[in-house]
Amino acid sequence: MRLTRSARKHGVAADDIRRVLAAPLRTVVQGEVELHIGLTDGRDLIEVVVAPGDPVIVLHAMRLRPANYRYLTWQAPARSGGSG
Repeated sequence: MRLTRSARKHGVAADDIRRVLAAPLRTVVQGEVELHIGLTDGRDLIEVVVAPGDPVIVLHAMRLRPANYRYLTWQAPARSGGSG
């Protein structure tokens, strides 16, 4: 994991970022980046935006903004098909 200067701007600890990336509550692909939403040890919701790769590049990290709450209730469309 590589942290950019902008990822550190809002004061989110690197350990909290690692925790979210290891076990996100939700991951949303947004073009060439991914938005990960998860919990800190203190149970705060944070959002982390990364550019995938090896290592991932963390572009943004902050407390979850209200505009992104919708992703916590978003459900993937049901798959069609199956037995029947």
